[in-house]
Amino acid sequence: MIERYSRPDFRSLWSEEAKYAYWAKVERAHLSTLVNLKTAPHKVLTDFDTATSQCTAAQFLLKEQETGHDVIAYVAVVAQAMGSTGTFLHQGLTSSDVVDTALALRVRESLEKIDTGLGNVRKAFAQKSFEHWQTICMGRTHGIHAEPLSFGQVLASYFAEFQRVQTSLLGALKSINVAKLSGAVGAYSQLPVSFEREVLTSLGLEIETVSSQIVPRDRLSKVAYFLIDFANATERFATNLRHWARTELGEVTEAFSAKQKGSSAMPHKKNPIMAENLCGLARTLKGLAVTLTENVSLWHERDISHSSVERLALPDALALCDFMSHRLTSLVEGMVVNTAAMTFNLNKLGGLWASQTVLTTLVQKGVDRQEAYEAIQKVALPLSVQASHTIISADAFQEALSNNAFFADKMTASELSDVFSTIRFLNCVPAVFKRTFGLVPEEWERLKDVPLETKVPALHRVLHVQVQLNADVLDTEGKTIETHMKKDGLPVLSLRQIRSFVARLPLGSQSKDIQTYASKVLHNAVMENVRVEVVQ
Repeated sequence: MIERYSRPDFRSLWSEEAKYAYWAKVERAHLSTLVNLKTAPHKVLTDFDTATSQCTAAQFLLKEQETGHDVIAYVAVVAQAMGSTGTFLHQGLTSSDVVDTALALRVRESLEKIDTGLGNVRKAFAQKSFEHWQTICMGRTHGIHAEPLSFGQVLASYFAEFQRVQTSLLGALKSINVAKLSGAVGAYSQLPVSFEREVLTSLGLEIETVSSQIVPRDRLSKVAYFLIDFANATERFATNLRHWARTELGEVTEAFSAKQKGSSAMPHKKNPIMAENLCGLARTLKGLAVTLTENVSLWHERDISHSSVERLALPDALALCDFMSHRLTSLVEGMVVNTAAMTFNLNKLGGLWASQTVLTTLVQKGVDRQEAYEAIQKVALPLSVQASHTIISADAFQEALSNNAFFADKMTASELSDVFSTIRFLNCVPAVFKRTFGLVPEEWERLKDVPLETKVPALHRVLHVQVQLNADVLDTEGKTIETHMKKDGLPVLSLRQIRSFVARLPLGSQSKDIQTYASKVLHNAVMENVRVEVVQ
């Protein structure tokens, strides 16, 4: 990982030392299960803890030069340090049982860190969206002036996109939170499924449905797809900020500190360097992510062509995503919105942005659409050419229409004036904000003293808690429903009764707290299991 584009905690998480530490977590869970089953003495855990605290990454790497195999080297060094109980270490396991399970733990922790960063990105967009919901800017299609709209609504579109990105992350988390201890080809020849279940449950992991020697790599592809979603969303915003910052627009600029310099040659320059940097990093991230998706197709029950790819691309991609989320948050929080420039640009074409409304008004009055379109175009295009090389008045288009007999005959002065009112472009913003954020600007203002992550429903952490009832204890209602459905001719094969509830927590809350509560308080003799899923 390049230090310039990775934060210290991520470099630490993906260091060689951390790799061995996560292998140790898996090996210890394996030994602990042996102890629970009374097939190994309790002393094995004490010996293991002592050994791993004394052994170093340097020792493992030195041994690997001899063995040519990193896991064998690790097991050999630790087992020797354990003494007589070292014979229990790695018993019944193959290398990938340890490597893939440890990988799942590290990727899960990485995504959880990134999830926090994404929450901060969304908070920054929410704050700026409400600050500028009444700021009118020029909307552009094909880079050309189209119609005005709320700049807050523009920013809300990025909030909504990153909401989808975070949903993609949750899907990746669910996909990657699986592992296996099924042996050399997935046949459980050495350890039973029950043993695997106990080990993985202790690590908070799900069991892979059908494994080979490894966990199928389509699961890591889901992580890659999330990374691509994140990179695309980041690049879209950063690209548009670069456009807004252009000299010809000057509508939005990056924060610029007192001692900051924009150019080594030209003192007047203030360049959008953070946005440009994010665009470049987005390209890099997408390249790494695509590389990861190439790992799905492997020979039979496993080859190692995926291994080198993941050693290179996975740490870099995750660390880069984390770094980008923090840089993006700083960019959004610090961006300077030049409302005067937005007004200036809005007026630059003399009100030509009202051409569609003029057209709609005429058509509603019974004028043939083609005739109205051509009449408006004859007035509008010369003004557009004139505005390209000289300053024209903000109401030039309105005046031209007023002085044109065709329009004066069909529209009153009052109707024409209403057409050029920009306030109407804000009329639907509250409705858009309601479905985007869960509250309208008026509510935002009323709750100004409430923390952002609490007052904005779209920023809440939403958890779905399912409590499945044990069929042989309490499932009478479920059986009743099942019987009734079958009598109605529905081809129901089976039906299970599930109690569920949805919990909303402020952004940043730990879903593990709910999981702990559910397991301790809700779980009892009549329940089969409790599952907590983060849905937002």
